[in-house]
Amino acid sequence: MRNRAWTAAAAALAIAGLATGACGQSADFSGRWSYSGLIVSGRAATSFAQICDLKQTDGQLAGPCHGPNGGCSFVGVVSGGQIDATCRTTFSNDPGLAGVSTFHGALAPDGIVRGGVIHSRFPGASGAAAMMRI
Repeated sequence: MRNRAWTAAAAALAIAGLATGACGQSADFSGRWSYSGLIVSGRAATSFAQICDLKQTDGQLAGPCHGPNGGCSFVGVVSGGQIDATCRTTFSNDPGLAGVSTFHGALAPDGIVRGGVIHSRFPGASGAAAMMRI
């Protein structure tokens, strides 16, 4: 019985040590991501869905995003599992949507980055956005 208790305790300590080491490192967000969200302003709502090809170098994240109604240039900073980024519209089917969206998100255990988003064309409005690796 004692050997089982020691084995279980040793396994728990080993797992805790691995988890501690993993928490101290930044996640690598390089790759292809689906970036989508919804911004609500009063009775109006604007949604977006884009595919982003991102490259991470140290704590910097950047790459182009393209969707059915336009695209943007994604630039951000990574700290652990947190992303703070802007996405400046590079082209759009609706010139009224040209501007900059700002995203603040956190990596969840399920691998999805969820957070809040605002857009320069909708002062005072906010919404939710998510990034999912594809």
